[in-house]
Amino acid sequence: MADLDFERHYSDRARRAVASDIREILKMLDDPELISFAGGIPNPDAFPVAVISDITQKVLDRSPSETLQYGVTEGLSPLREALSEHMGKHGLATCPDEVMVTSGATQTIDLCSQAFLQPGRRIVTESPSFLAALLAFKSHSAEIDDIRMDSNGIQTDLLSDRLKELRRRGMSPTMLYVIPNFQNPTGVTLSESRRKELIGMANEYDFLILEDDPYGQLRYAGDALPPVKSFDDVGRVIYASSFSKILSPGIRVGWVVAHKEIIRKLSIMKQTADVHTGVLSQKIANEYLRGGHLDTQLTIIREMYGRKQRTMLTALDQFFPEETHWTHPQGGMFLWATLPDSVDTLRLLPKAIEKKVAYMHGRLFYPNGGGESEMRLNFTHASDEMITEGIRRLGGLIDAELRSH
Repeated sequence: MADLDFERHYSDRARRAVASDIREILKMLDDPELISFAGGIPNPDAFPVAVISDITQKVLDRSPSETLQYGVTEGLSPLREALSEHMGKHGLATCPDEVMVTSGATQTIDLCSQAFLQPGRRIVTESPSFLAALLAFKSHSAEIDDIRMDSNGIQTDLLSDRLKELRRRGMSPTMLYVIPNFQNPTGVTLSESRRKELIGMANEYDFLILEDDPYGQLRYAGDALPPVKSFDDVGRVIYASSFSKILSPGIRVGWVVAHKEIIRKLSIMKQTADVHTGVLSQKIANEYLRGGHLDTQLTIIREMYGRKQRTMLTALDQFFPEETHWTHPQGGMFLWATLPDSVDTLRLLPKAIEKKVAYMHGRLFYPNGGGESEMRLNFTHASDEMITEGIRRLGGLIDAELRSH
C-alpha cells in the first residue's frame, strides 16, 4: 500500500509549524554523559516531592469526586482567590474575576495569539526573545517588529522610533510582548522607568502589552520591581505567570491577570483548547499557596539556583576567552554569552555535542535574523560540578575556534 500524502490535508497553519530546536535538543537529555545548558529546565532536586505527595493525598481524601471531575474553564474559585491574594502581595492589586487559570504560561501566549493576532497584524518583541512565543506569533502569520535590548531591557528610545515610523506608514502594532524579569534568553531585567514608559507608549499608540513573568520570584540579589501591569490603569496589560519554576512544570498550572473582558474572551478560546486546566493540579497549586509552602520552597530554590549561577559565572571567568562577555542577572535561569564575530554558535554546536556539552545557539531567539555569535546558557539543571566541567569544555572549544581563524 502506497504511503498517504498527508501534506495536502494539512492546514496552512500546520504547514507553517516546524519542530522546535529546543525540542530536538531536549531529546539529548536522555544521554547521561551530556552536560546540558540547553533547556530551561528546573532542577529536580528542587521539586517539593513530599509536600506534593501529602497535598495530593489530602485533596483526594477530602473530595475525590470533585477532584477527578470536570471543572470550570476559568479555574477553581479558591485558586483564583488565592492567586489574587498572591499577586496583591507582589505589587499587583487584582480580584478573582480578573484571574484565569491556564495550563502553564505558554498557554496564555497561545490564547493571546489566537485572540489578537492574524495575518497582517503586527506584534513587537524584545530582541532576542523567548523562542516558544516567537513560534506562536509566527504560526498566526503576525508581522514581528523586534527591538534590541541593553542592560536595562528593551530600548524604549528605539521602540519609540519604530512606533513613529510605523505610524507614518499608516501602521501600528496590536501588541507588545515583554519578559520584564530575568528575561529569557538574556537574563536582563527591565528597569522601572522603562516599565512606566511602555505604559505611556501603549496608551499613545493604542496597543496591548503581554507581560510574561515566569521568573520574577527567582531573584537572588537586588530588590523586586513592580509588575508592568501595576502601572496600567486602563487594562492594556495582560499579565501571565506560572507554577512551573516555583513548584513543578509537570503539574501544568499557570495564570493570567487581565481586564474582565479579556478574561471572558480568553476563557472562550480556552474552552476549545483543553476545556479547563486539570482539577487535581489546580487543587495541588491551591493547597500549596494557602498552606504557606511557596515561601519555604522559594528559600530552597533561591539558595540552590543562586549558588549554581555563581558557579557558572566563576567558571566563565576562568575558562572562557577574554574576548567573550556575558550577562550577570540578579535572578532567573539563564546567562547570555556573546562571542567574537568570527565564532558562529550554530556551527560550533555539533562540535560541542561531540564534547558532550549542549547550549542554545543565538539565532533561535531572533525573529528577523541575528545572534550568530551568541548563546544561551541555563545554569539551573546541571550539578555544580557539571556546570564547571561543561563551561571548561565550551571554553576550550571557543578558544580553539578563535585560534583557527
